[in-house]
Amino acid sequence: MADENVEAMVGYISGNVRRKQIVEALSRGAESIEALGKLTRIPRLSLDKMMEEMAGKNIVKKEKNVYKLTEAGEQATTVLKAMR
Repeated sequence: MADENVEAMVGYISGNVRRKQIVEALSRGAESIEALGKLTRIPRLSLDKMMEEMAGKNIVKKEKNVYKLTEAGEQATTVLKAMR
């Protein structure tokens, strides 16, 4: 079941260039929403919506004022990197 969940996450992330940019940035460490906006050049409103969606899918989580990948999000990132 867990593998199916990671596969679904990989499909969701790889289906959108901006989601891939966000996950790639977070794979290097936790970032604030402001830093993510600068790193990815995604407009703030779009970024807020994407982060909320990805948090709902257990890809990212917000702790204090920063976002980071969940354990499942890290597994999905590993699979994405292996696909390159």
